[in-house]
This record gives sequence, structure tokens and C-alpha cells, in this order.
Amino acid sequence: MSAVAFSANGQLLASADGDGTVRLWNPATRQPVGAAIQADTVTMIGGGVQPNGQLLASADADGTVRLWKVSLFTHPYAALCADVGPPTAQNWAKYAPREPQPKICS
Repeated sequence: MSAVAFSANGQLLASADGDGTVRLWNPATRQPVGAAIQADTVTMIGGGVQPNGQLLASADADGTVRLWKVSLFTHPYAALCADVGPPTAQNWAKYAPREPQPKICS
């Protein structure tokens, strides 16, 4: 593990692995919160989770700094819909051809 940081309220723990996996954890249950997000590499999580709980900052060895929306971990479909809208039937068929398209942006 490359880095860890707690949220200001202590309800989330962010971790970054050397392979670029960024993950949120519930310290009380020791279980992951939502899905992991993959970056190229992450060497540290600076500042951890923003006090309002909406953003997480990470930095790579090459100096790249990223701000992650915490909602991408906890509610990835809702975050995607808020940013780009619902996927079209054509896009869904292209990227998930064997999966039924859920109503994710309602």
C-alpha cells in the first residue's frame, strides 16, 4: 500500500496501492465502500477526503494530481449520469453487449 488518509469526520479511509488502485473503506466495518477506481499509479493521497466528503486528492510519482469524486466510489452510475447523462442504447450495446441496460439515470 502506498498511502492512506482518513476523511475529516473519520467515517472514510482512502487507500492507494502501488498499482494505482484507489479505494475507500469504512473503518468501523473494515469493508470497502463501493468499487475501486484504477489510476496509472498513485504514490500518495494528500489531504485525504475533503471535509465536505465530496472530493479525494491523490498524487502520482510524476507529479500528476487528481481530484476524485467520492460519489464515483459509492454511487458510480449516479455520478456518471450526473456528469454525462444516461448512456444511449447504442453505447450500452457496444460496451455491455450481453448485459440488459438498467434504468440508471432516473
